[in-house]
Amino acid sequence: MTIFTKELSSIAHYQKYPNLIPWIGDGYDEAKYKLLILGESHYLDKDSQYHHNPEEWYAGVDVSAFKDLGWMKTANIIRNGLKDGWKKKSKLIYKNLSKALIESKVEEFAIEQPFQKVCYLNYFQRPAEKTGKSIEVSPMDSKVSADVVSEVTAIVKPDIVIFSSTLAWNHAKKSNLISELKERGIKCARVPHAGMPWWNRVSKKYDNKTGKYYFIDFITSAVS
Repeated sequence: MTIFTKELSSIAHYQKYPNLIPWIGDGYDEAKYKLLILGESHYLDKDSQYHHNPEEWYAGVDVSAFKDLGWMKTANIIRNGLKDGWKKKSKLIYKNLSKALIESKVEEFAIEQPFQKVCYLNYFQRPAEKTGKSIEVSPMDSKVSADVVSEVTAIVKPDIVIFSSTLAWNHAKKSNLISELKERGIKCARVPHAGMPWWNRVSKKYDNKTGKYYFIDFITSAVS
């Protein structure tokens, strides 16, 4: 529980899916620089199909009885990863982000468990159809995701927002969410998905740096 939990729980989408409420580290509220990291989407067991229809999903599906509900409990996933040191392969995105935050040498985040100082949620508010693959973004996905993330940022008030997903960034940009965040004085950037190979590949779109070092450079410049 955090001081933000009650307000976040009032968001309509989270009343349907409280499992999607963001992870907020115990030190986030007191952090000098409040950092929100946005991933892409959760995914479920390969045999699950109850999330495939966007209209039905956003109307509200009773997910309480499904065995893979834990696959999309955002805060629990990170809490468990912190306990076991991100050992599972599916936790690579969090492991790589943690390493990059530590290597940034920014005092705020260069600690043993930097996720204790950040807020994290997946941008898309419906799990991807195929396990381990990107979501097939429908117009409803695009709109609801932008609306929910806008509501979240109004509550947790980040100073910095980093999208670790080009797909999420592109849809946020189309929905004018990036412009809205910048107008509110929030520093925004995108980096590659930190759990994918291009996190460690040099790219022109990231100033001829790897995604990891673009992330580090952005963090250090954002707090200076």
